Amino acid sequence: MGGCGEGAAIDPFQYHNEVANSMPEAVFIFTFGPVQSFISEARRTSDLFTGSSILVELAKAAGEAIKAHGEVIYPASLGADVPNIVVGIVPDAEVGDTARTAKEALLDRWHRIAQTARAKLTTLQPTPDQLWQEIWDRQLNRLWEIYWTASSKQDYKPAYQEARDALDATKRVRVFLPAEEAGIKDSLSGCRSAMRTGSMDATDYWRRIGQNPGITAAKLRPDGRERLDAIGAIKRFSDLAGREDFPSTSTVASQPFLEKARPHLADYRDALQPLRLHKARPQHADWPYDGDLLFRETLTPGRLQSSYGVQRPAQQLLESARLALQKLCDQIGERPSPYYGVIALDGDSMGERISNCLNEGDPRQTHRDLSHKLARFAAQVPSVVDTHRGARVVYNGGDDVLALAPLSTAFELARQLAEAFHSTTGGSASAGLAVVHHLYPLGAALRAARAAEKQAKQIDGKAAVCVHVLRRSGEAVEMCSPWRAVDNTLSDVVRLFQEDRTGTAVSSRLAYDVRQAGYGLPQADQKAKAELKRLVSRHRNEKHPHVPSSEDLAERLFQWAQLLPPGTSKSGDPLSSIEELGQWLVFARFVAQGGRE
Repeated sequence: MGGCGEGAAIDPFQYHNEVANSMPEAVFIFTFGPVQSFISEARRTSDLFTGSSILVELAKAAGEAIKAHGEVIYPASLGADVPNIVVGIVPDAEVGDTARTAKEALLDRWHRIAQTARAKLTTLQPTPDQLWQEIWDRQLNRLWEIYWTASSKQDYKPAYQEARDALDATKRVRVFLPAEEAGIKDSLSGCRSAMRTGSMDATDYWRRIGQNPGITAAKLRPDGRERLDAIGAIKRFSDLAGREDFPSTSTVASQPFLEKARPHLADYRDALQPLRLHKARPQHADWPYDGDLLFRETLTPGRLQSSYGVQRPAQQLLESARLALQKLCDQIGERPSPYYGVIALDGDSMGERISNCLNEGDPRQTHRDLSHKLARFAAQVPSVVDTHRGARVVYNGGDDVLALAPLSTAFELARQLAEAFHSTTGGSASAGLAVVHHLYPLGAALRAARAAEKQAKQIDGKAAVCVHVLRRSGEAVEMCSPWRAVDNTLSDVVRLFQEDRTGTAVSSRLAYDVRQAGYGLPQADQKAKAELKRLVSRHRNEKHPHVPSSEDLAERLFQWAQLLPPGTSKSGDPLSSIEELGQWLVFARFVAQGGRE
């Protein structure tokens, strides 16, 4: 929903299912969108976080309005991250009023958020004019698609099912008004007209905005190279945009290196000072800069100009900074990993779970109980994420979590979130993990994570994970596994591939040899098991203190291979389970080396 060329839906209040009878209560369901496209239209992680925060604010506003008329069944709490669907019980006679007030509350909150961005932009030059205001109003008023349904059938179960079926049918109608978005398009969606005035086009307008005092290159790419529509401007300039110091993808990727480097940062920090670079995290005295300055490729005239607005930095200062960074890396014994992970985790078969709980005892109470379980899981998510330094939650809506994490911890964090979901709610969750370079377009990274999540949901029995590795060289690798198959094995293999002063416990060549062997091993049988044992024996480092026995490691890999779903090669050909195991081992090697070749 909300793709290129689409306008807002015709008022869906004419498409609802309200079954009136003598019962005083009705099951009421309210939802709005677009969600995924709204979140994914982001260049910076702060855009991503602000977009998610806006969605939560709108859902809370609608939820509070519904609560004023009756009881909110789902979500259990309106105090945390609220999903974009709210289920409640309201008086049958107040269904229309509930829908109206919920819609008005949502739109009122949206316009108040937007007004804070407009007020900020109005203080900058150029001053908005009539054309600017027309674009602003059109885009604000055409964005949200709001749907509601209600059923007052006598029992909760048939009432909920009827309302839910009607909601699904309503959303499938997809009746849209035509939308004309002329001129240069915005940089985030590529669909809508970028803001401009009657006297200058979008490139000129945003070039001038970028020249205002206080508008750094980190805030807005200079020289008109970034052009925002009304929606992007709200994400970038509203009051919500400044509520939290959300780390960039570069900061997330480099966090493990930064933790090791903290005792040695002074010389490099001092070398950066004369360049007068923007301090993204001024409250962190030991390292107030963005993580991208821990990568040597940032210390070039082109990158410093595009990312920091520094015009022709003195070569002597630049070389001094490079030498200080090299010294820092030598002291740590490594360079920062340029890769990080985007985790998209979602509860499996939630519609089926709700249907099942409605068959047990008091359907209304069991639905309420499930909502409380999801709320308890959501309350646990921050503590689970906090155990992984550098990881951050973007969105946490009960059965739906979006998070960023360094490469070294991303997979383990996804696994622990899935375990927490199962132990708290009794159901399973599947995850998609996109592993991408810190300079990879953020919107594309989000789409890759969602595509991996969708792929995991297609595995029989679910409770699975799919990983999409998008290497900067252009090579893309995909692999899937049930959680019960991977267990702790991947983390253990990563440790075997990590190098210390005695080398690696197992040669990294094992990964490629297993993948190569899979070409002639169509299934995980005893022949494959024997070959795995031979390869492990061949690649063990007998001098390493943590070298595993050939039998134990081969057995664990064999058991994993037996449970792997069929894979697909880049050419579309099916992969044997041993080839798929080889893909996982190649990924383990990649993680062990921090994505560095």
